[in-house]
Amino acid sequence: MSVFAPEQFRANYQAGVAAFFALTKPVIEGAQAVVDLNVQAGKAAVAESEATFKGALQSGNPMDFLTQQLGASQQAAAKAMSYGRHLVDIASTTQNEWMQAAQACTGENEQRFKAFSEGFTQHAPAGSEAFVAALNSTFAAVNNAAETMRGVTRQAIETAQSGFQNAAASAQEAQAVAAQAAEKAVEKAAGAAKA
Repeated sequence: MSVFAPEQFRANYQAGVAAFFALTKPVIEGAQAVVDLNVQAGKAAVAESEATFKGALQSGNPMDFLTQQLGASQQAAAKAMSYGRHLVDIASTTQNEWMQAAQACTGENEQRFKAFSEGFTQHAPAGSEAFVAALNSTFAAVNNAAETMRGVTRQAIETAQSGFQNAAASAQEAQAVAAQAAEKAVEKAAGAAKA
């Protein structure tokens, strides 16, 4: 069998098509998860806004109104943090699935290239040993560079996730301090209104 046989080209083309769809699927699923999350968040926001607005209109006391608004703003901050966590989870899951598919495709491509290289080496004309050695050396260098890039990408993603988690923890602490300060301000205002 020749190295450049039509069967080999067809197999490579089919593998390329399969790789495209294997890499596209996690991205589409991740986008769908984000859309679903946004629809769910939108529905919840509308329902909560309606309930808060109705509650505010039913309140005859300005202090009750302020207390309700304070509670609503605290809930909104907590929900924003939850939304952010969900987005990070979706991104992390999508990235992990994509990396697994990419690694599988890379492994298959490496095997096909090795088979091609071996076939080429067996059918190479005499005196082309230097070219074949250079080809194999280039292939090894490309594999090493790809592995390094995968490691750097994983590390960058882990750093970004860690940064988000730290920011979320800081925001929750700040929210708790702000809530306490707001409650004290409402209590002072209520005390002043009674006096």
